Amino acid sequence: MKSTDVIIIGAGYSGLSAAYYLQRKGLTVKVLEALSHPGGRARSTKLDGFTLDRGIHFYHNSTTELAKIINIQELGLKNTYPGYLLRYQGMFNLFTNPLYQTLDTVSTALAKNASFTDKIRLFGLYAKLKTSTYNKLVKEPDSSTFEYLSKTGFSKKLIDSFFRPMLAANIFDYNLQSSSRFSKVYLKSLFQDHVALPKDGIGKIASSIAAQLDDNTISFKTKVKRITDNGVELINGDFIESKFVVVATNAIDANLMAGEKIMPAECSHVSTLYFTTDKAPLSKPVVILNGNNGTTIVNHVFVPSLLHPEYAPKGKHLVAVNVVKEHDLDDEELEVKCLTELSEWFGLKVMDWQHLKTYHIKYAMPFKPILDEVKFSKKISNTVYACGDSLSVGSMESALRSGRETADIIAQEFVKGNHKKRDFAESN
Repeated sequence: MKSTDVIIIGAGYSGLSAAYYLQRKGLTVKVLEALSHPGGRARSTKLDGFTLDRGIHFYHNSTTELAKIINIQELGLKNTYPGYLLRYQGMFNLFTNPLYQTLDTVSTALAKNASFTDKIRLFGLYAKLKTSTYNKLVKEPDSSTFEYLSKTGFSKKLIDSFFRPMLAANIFDYNLQSSSRFSKVYLKSLFQDHVALPKDGIGKIASSIAAQLDDNTISFKTKVKRITDNGVELINGDFIESKFVVVATNAIDANLMAGEKIMPAECSHVSTLYFTTDKAPLSKPVVILNGNNGTTIVNHVFVPSLLHPEYAPKGKHLVAVNVVKEHDLDDEELEVKCLTELSEWFGLKVMDWQHLKTYHIKYAMPFKPILDEVKFSKKISNTVYACGDSLSVGSMESALRSGRETADIIAQEFVKGNHKKRDFAESN
């Protein structure tokens, strides 16, 4: 490959965003992606007429960065039901965003697992987060999420039956050991916002961004072995020279390529099992949370074909079952355990569901035990930068902003002529 101004490693949201803004600043860019398609951990696969997102992802309507790059209307977004269906002690109760329902509705939904004090404090938390800015939340005193919820006065019963599965469904932290600042940012977004899915799967977002780039910007199935002071060495031994390198992969891969820890690599994992059935197990496109703490393994369930029939062939439905807890089950054992648990939810008809695919997402979300500061770009050397949501809060919004701000910094370095300086150790 020819020499280029900037090499970007990774075609996830942050890498695509950086490429978009760098090209609009007149720089030549080459994006190197190890897989055969863009999107990173937010991508979709077609299988026998089904659209399988690699794990359950949702688009938050409060997102602002994406609209700077693409026309949001082309995604064909539809909103999920605004709330959760909570499975607790053998019953389903609808817990709906207070913005859309009355206090009585939510109180009824939480009748079994929340005291009157819990309900009052829940509305107090909702009011606090709704009126607090994101910048204010990330500067508040930090602790584990469990400690924060306990100190706020919520009962252990409500924490275990509602907050655990709800936060596990969004940041994959069932143990509630992530930063309370990190969790509050997500809770604020969930409390005040609809979430949605594109008609053609979550991967449509990345492909729409990629379509805004110059032709042949992305080289797929191109894996980087290491970063040097003036470019990158590929796994096949080829070398590509560049003035700057942007590392926009997950933190684990970034650290391996750099030969040192350049990004925090703590992360959460999730497994998503997809099943097909002729009849959907519920009637609304709502996320079902498992509020029963203990030996159960299913955390949340969603039927995307209820939101977008295009996710499944005509006459079929697609069911996504998500496991967040750690386990030592093989794929067959995991499938059997999930179906056995869900047969208690929906009846023995569940045993007729057909398994389509199981995804194990090893880097599903950056894990933040402490969120001491929010960064959107990191300078590794005079010529190497890292970007991505591993530096801040795990989300599409953070990833896109990270790419944009990193592009701005590199463009400024070009104006200053600093691309002529090198100090990234060859030994890396």
